[in-house]
Amino acid sequence: MKSMYSVIGRSNMKNLLADPQGADVIAIPCEPGHGDIAAGVVMFRKESGLWAPAESANVTSGSQLAVLGEDTATGEAPGSGVTAVAEDAGAYRAGRFIDGAVTLAAGAALTAAHKVILRMQGIVFNQKESTATFTNAVTGS
Repeated sequence: MKSMYSVIGRSNMKNLLADPQGADVIAIPCEPGHGDIAAGVVMFRKESGLWAPAESANVTSGSQLAVLGEDTATGEAPGSGVTAVAEDAGAYRAGRFIDGAVTLAAGAALTAAHKVILRMQGIVFNQKESTATFTNAVTGS
């Protein structure tokens, strides 16, 4: 007997937001040639008006920054012989994010200095929750 149902595609939601209230969603035109960019990557606006994944040096107070809200295909890198046409993507211009869910290009972690600059633009992070155990005993005499 043949199977009538099967899984054709699958969508895995990425939990980036710690609080969906107050998230400011915009559409950004991505620069072609950066390959597949994962959701949660910090993007910066270049002088051309197109957005690209931010390296550490791109996270400055003078840069316009956003957090990519969905996985986005921007095509092959220049010189590959393939014409790259990037698509527009949904991104967060502001919001409260889960600490550790947002990264720089190539998965590089954000530093405290990066978070200060992002905070000035409305991108803030919740504190990490700890699963470490602690003792609640009173000591002394």
